[in-house]
Amino acid sequence: MLRRAHRLIEDYLRRIGQTKVPDLSQLVRAHLSHIPFENLSVLAGQPVWLDDDSLLAKLIRQKRGGYCFEQNTLFQRVLEKLGYELTPLQARVRRGVHEVRPNTHKLLRVRYHDQDYLVDVGFGGEGPSRPLPWGTTQEFQPGVKHRMVQEDGLWVLQNQHDGEDWVDLYATDNRRAEQVDYEMANWFTSTHPGSLFVNSMLVSLHHETGYMMLFDGLLRRRRNGVTHQTRLQEESEIRRILEDEFDLTIPPGMRVPLNAAPASRHLL
Repeated sequence: MLRRAHRLIEDYLRRIGQTKVPDLSQLVRAHLSHIPFENLSVLAGQPVWLDDDSLLAKLIRQKRGGYCFEQNTLFQRVLEKLGYELTPLQARVRRGVHEVRPNTHKLLRVRYHDQDYLVDVGFGGEGPSRPLPWGTTQEFQPGVKHRMVQEDGLWVLQNQHDGEDWVDLYATDNRRAEQVDYEMANWFTSTHPGSLFVNSMLVSLHHETGYMMLFDGLLRRRRNGVTHQTRLQEESEIRRILEDEFDLTIPPGMRVPLNAAPASRHLL
């Protein structure tokens, strides 16, 4: 068991470009800048598995990415092997929409130096790029702030770009969730015809001063507080960017949506 755990850490560190175990903040940053958020398997009609062997094969050995259940489950396993005290949580995604949505997001509450942190490597470009001290406001990259606020017994994660209004990203009841909860939510998000992940392509990767995000045919690049957007018109161009800029292997049979539908039309 110890040898297996040691091998996991070695393989994971190699995947995120580290030669030794860094502190929690650097671990989050390295993960986000090396393992893309992506839902290409869903668009290829492939099942999304959350068992440890499947996550290791896909996110580490095959150098693919994944969405929240995959990303934060892998990160949870790594943190547990490293001895961190943590609690897995669920959240209802809002992204500025205020009707009640299902609990279809996974995040972690991590205890570090006698303080609780929100840790989330599975929310794509809009999520915090560092561990967020629970209940605080932080600016981790130029012009982008994240904060946690209380609302009727919930904790709500919000972000703000360039001084604009705060936007709700998701809300959690801060109660421990179990693996069976994630299995059911994962099935919903990967198969329901109203799921955002079934209908749209979402890919993102962080870097030191921003992120790169592809939502269907819209490519957004943010660096040093400046955002540039490009509308991609050709499927071949999207495939090239996935391979060359996100360093992803495209699964066979993957659909390539070109026009992003309004978020309000989806169930998550």
